[in-house]
This record gives sequence, structure tokens and C-alpha cells, in this order.
Amino acid sequence: VYPLARLKKLRKKEINRSLSYWNKGNQSHRTIVCMCDETTQKLLSNARRLILAPLHYSNDIDSRNCWIPDINVIPKEDMHVTIALPWWWHTIRPGNNDLTKKMATRFKQTLLVEFHYGFQIELERIVLLGGKVLVALWRCVGERTDDGRVIVDRHGTNIDPMVWLREEIVRCFITESPDQRRKPLTYQHNKSEGDRAEENAWQHTIMQRTPGMGKPGSADGFIHTTLCRLPLDCLSSKDIELDEIHRLCRETSATLNGHRMVVDKYRFLETMGEGGESNPCYKPIYDEIIEAPSRHEVHIDGTVESRNAQGVSNVAESHTTIGPLGNNFWNEEISSAPNTDAQDKSSGASLAALFEPPGEK
Repeated sequence: VYPLARLKKLRKKEINRSLSYWNKGNQSHRTIVCMCDETTQKLLSNARRLILAPLHYSNDIDSRNCWIPDINVIPKEDMHVTIALPWWWHTIRPGNNDLTKKMATRFKQTLLVEFHYGFQIELERIVLLGGKVLVALWRCVGERTDDGRVIVDRHGTNIDPMVWLREEIVRCFITESPDQRRKPLTYQHNKSEGDRAEENAWQHTIMQRTPGMGKPGSADGFIHTTLCRLPLDCLSSKDIELDEIHRLCRETSATLNGHRMVVDKYRFLETMGEGGESNPCYKPIYDEIIEAPSRHEVHIDGTVESRNAQGVSNVAESHTTIGPLGNNFWNEEISSAPNTDAQDKSSGASLAALFEPPGEK
């Protein structure tokens, strides 16, 4: 428990830490993300609001109660899934924009050459990792046949499309093509020969930072969306119990488990860190939307038909959420009806009431 003066000092230090690269003013990093669609943004934003509600937090740095700075709460419109980080933080040098465009083109070529079609991911759960970072965890959904009767799901023999995509992104930037037309495109390879003497003992940052591609412990392999970061060192002037937060995470996960989202559009971003450590979408200095290739079917008469992969065109209508949740997620009132013994006692109340602990009014 800290006095207020000490607490304010720690909070200012937390903000400066989150904006450390932005404060330098001469560095940037490049990342590839998939933005959450509008429906997913709404669901995750509402879930975050419910989960963090018991904290009664404020963004006022002078508050003695729970404090979460705005920079630690990812805006709804910036929620995303990180795909890969081709180039970690580096000093901006002449020709930086041309290099970024070259890297974006390399990524587009990889999508086309390796036929990385769109695929679906499914919300698995929302957790507070380490008691600090609130994240939504996803898993890949298998491919259906054209008639929709057969699905090669998580126990199928096909490689996970997210793992395959990340592996191919890493490969296209750090290796040379057999015909030597594609050269490695990393910070280490751009160094002079003298500076690359210890290259073999060094792992490229794209492998270190891309989820699931680095050494054990260097980067997690989750498909995740960061929702919020709790500044535990300066959260409040008094001890805060997080048991209720963890309980709400479990109950929210049970409600939203099965919600699906399509991964078929990517954003290649270069940011200087103005949005903090978890939001590269805020005021990027380079921003390009890159679409996954479409599947094509050639008919016997020679006509070519383009179609989306795995029937993802109608995912919003048929696969948005598994279960009776629909669009009534904690925002609307449940339709009232005459009260009977067989009817749930929560009828006529907000869905948020369903998440109250047993016995509480």
C-alpha cells in the first residue's frame, strides 16, 4: 500500500514505460494484424466492460482507487489479432518507407504464391494472464465441404492455417528462394558483412516476436486479442482482490465460446508506439490493407468462378455465435412474460444479472 504521492510517481513511470519508444521519437516497428470485425468488437468490448466493472476503475492519475490509463485499454475499433512481427523496433533511417513497401509487397506475394486463403477462428475463452493482461484467446476452425455436411476440424490431418501462415511469413523474410530471386529481408541481413559475424548465433527478431515461432518463453503461441493491461504496481492505494475478475472471465467465456471470425484481410502496419505497447493501430506511419486470395473454380465450359474459402461469406449470418446469444449481449432487456414457477427468475432483467454470484440480489 503506497501513499498517494508515491502512487502518482509509479503511475507516471508506468505511462512513460508504455510510451518509451514513442518518447524516443526515432524508432518504429512493423507488424501484421487481422482486425476484429464490427460484431466481434462489440462483443469483446461489452465483455471487457462487464469483467472490469467490479474494479470501478478510473483514468484519473490522482485517484486512490483502481487506476487504468486510457493507453492500457485498447479502443474497440483497434481490437485485432497479431499475425506476425516482420521487423521489431529499429531506428528509422533514410529509405525507411521504401523498405516498408518492399516488405508489404513480400507479404502479399507470400499470400498468393502459397495460396493462403481466408479461414475462420473461434473464440475459446477470455482470461487474465498473469493477473495482468486481459486477452481473448482464439482457436482455428476446420474447413467444411461445399455441401456443409463434412468438416475437417481440430482433429483433422490438415496443418493449422494460422501456424502455416506464420511459418510461411517467417520463411519468406529470412530465407533465400532456390532461384535466388528472393533475398532475405531482415535487419540482420541488411547489415554489412562485418556486422554479421555472429549471425549464426543470433535468432531473427521475426522469429523471436512472432507468436509461436520463437524459442520457448520468448513469445507465446496463442491466437489472441489483447483487451486491457492492468498496471499492477500502481493499480490502487489498497490491496485489490482479483478473484471476482477471474470468475467473470470464466462466465463470460462460457457465454461467448464459439463466436467465430473470418481471417481474410490483413493490415501491414508500421508504428512509432504512440498507442502504447499493445496498440500498433493508433496513428501508424504506414498502413496497408492486404486481402487473402480468393478460391477459383474452373467449370467445364471454361468459365472461372471466384468464391470465398470455406464458405466464409455467410459467416456473419450462420456462424457468428454458437448458442442463443445473438445480438442481445448484455445490452438489451430480456422479453418479459408472466412469471411462472417454471420460468427463470431473471426474466425481465438484464443479461448482466445472469452473472451475479448465487444468492446476490
